[in-house]
Amino acid sequence: MSPQTGANRPADRTRTGILVALIAMLCSFADFGSISANATETIDIRFPVRESEFDTVFSCQNDSNPDCRSCLANRPDSASLVMYSILQEALNAGGLAARVQVVPSPNSERSRKMVSEGFADIKSDWDFNIDADPEVLKSLPILRRGEVEKGIYVSQDTFALSSDTPVSDVHHMSAVSIRTWRLDWEVLESLAPASLTSAATKQQIYALINAGRADFTLLEFSSGPGMVRSSDGIRLYPMPGVKVVLPASQHFMISRHLPDAEKIVAALNTGIDALHANGFIHQCLTNSGIINEQVRDWRILNPTEDQLAHHKTVPSN
Repeated sequence: MSPQTGANRPADRTRTGILVALIAMLCSFADFGSISANATETIDIRFPVRESEFDTVFSCQNDSNPDCRSCLANRPDSASLVMYSILQEALNAGGLAARVQVVPSPNSERSRKMVSEGFADIKSDWDFNIDADPEVLKSLPILRRGEVEKGIYVSQDTFALSSDTPVSDVHHMSAVSIRTWRLDWEVLESLAPASLTSAATKQQIYALINAGRADFTLLEFSSGPGMVRSSDGIRLYPMPGVKVVLPASQHFMISRHLPDAEKIVAALNTGIDALHANGFIHQCLTNSGIINEQVRDWRILNPTEDQLAHHKTVPSN
């Protein structure tokens, strides 16, 4: 080996070391860039919406005006739009870059199955439906127990009579609902009406009351004039002064098949807390009529234990 060759070895080793260091640095930058891209990448969340409300929510999804997604537009009959708006806002408030994409579903039962099997990602649902399914996770409550209120909806003739004799109970009245509407049915049974009939469809409920074969049903209060609800030209009216509450809470149901499902639930919970604190959820619920300020002081026919306890602690005038 020549002296000159031997003299170059330290320099070669130095150059090799520098090259290795540069390669390592470039790799670390590449990894950093990959992590940053993943962190800011927008993920799509599939949100199932029943066919009767799909067009409304889909048009809002593609509307350049953000009002419909901010619960500022008046869409009184679309509970799906309310939950879509809350879900999108909660994900954003939780720090997650997500885009909620609606997918059609024939009904709530099918939507539930779609989320459970991974064909959709997130939907809103009652606590007992979520707790019974090991394939899904549950968010913090959107609607707390007892916050969902419904009216005693009757025909126009019965409504006119009630102005003279306000109802104090429904023991003398006949009720109609759909047996698979678990909470409504449970509440109606607790009210002990004179009779309780199961209808096949919501349209049949309206028809039976219109024909005088049933006196009342439970319906969400409308935010429209007089809180009137209508179907196929039949109008039903809320009995003034009384309401019922549903004894359950509503949450988001999240599919365990969704990648990073636990992290998405954590972000969703952070967002839900923030939206309760800043009033966004309450704004959505009141603007849609799910919580109706017009009936705030109406008497609850089936108060929860918490509501009874609160009533006892509030001094009478």
